[in-house]
Amino acid sequence: MREIELREMLGVKVVDAGGAHIGRLEEIELERGKDSCAIVAYIVEHRGLLDRVSGWALTASLQAKLSKRSKSRPYRVGWDQMDLSDPSHPRVLVPKELLEKA
Repeated sequence: MREIELREMLGVKVVDAGGAHIGRLEEIELERGKDSCAIVAYIVEHRGLLDRVSGWALTASLQAKLSKRSKSRPYRVGWDQMDLSDPSHPRVLVPKELLEKA
């Protein structure tokens, strides 16, 4: 089994099966077991950083304008849909149109 430091992967660009940029890896969903954790899904967002920064750095009126402009929802990529053979360049194994929205 290969070990990957997940903290180094957060924020890394993710592409779909056709090479189209779908966002950045923002979260990793885990299921805790008795002796270990298993990855359930990856959350990939197009505007994740902007949304986090705007939550504390912008006035309420600017936040409202940004949220109206952003209709995108993050993708929820199943553990078995992500290719991590090159952790610095993660790739989803299906086209983004087939991905579930979180």
